Amino acid sequence: MKKKNSNKILIVLLLCTLFLSACYSAKEKEYYVQKDNYVNASGTIRHIAYNDDGSALYLGFSELSPTFDDNSFKIVGDNLAIVQKNNIDEKIKMGDKIEFITAPRYFGDGYVMPIVAVSVNGEELLEFEEGYANLLKWLGVN
Repeated sequence: MKKKNSNKILIVLLLCTLFLSACYSAKEKEYYVQKDNYVNASGTIRHIAYNDDGSALYLGFSELSPTFDDNSFKIVGDNLAIVQKNNIDEKIKMGDKIEFITAPRYFGDGYVMPIVAVSVNGEELLEFEEGYANLLKWLGVN
C-alpha cells in the first residue's frame, strides 16, 4: 500500500514540475516577444567560450554599460551561424570592447541572457531585426 501512495506522490510531483516548467517557458517567450525589452549595451570581453557541442557561444564581460544582473551572455541558433559566417572568432578577442543588444531579464540561477545583435569596431556581425526573429524561432515562438 505504501508503494502505491509513494508512486502517486511522485506522479503528482512530476506533473507539478511539468506545469511549472511550462508556465516558466511561456513567461520567458512572452518577455522576448516584446521589442521594448531589448536594450543596447557595450562591454569589454573577458571570457569567450563555446559550449561542449558548439551550439552556443558564451561571452563574459567587464565594464558593462548599462549594468545587468549578470555579466554572461550567449549567442545561439541561427544567430550563432550568422556571426560565425561573419568571422566572429577572428574579429573578437579578450579585451575588445563590443556593442550588442540583449533583453536583460534574468530568469534565475544558471540563466544566460541572449545576444540578438552584435557589432565589433563598428562592424555589424548580427543586426537586430534578424537576430530578434532568429531568437524567437529558436524559442519556438511562431
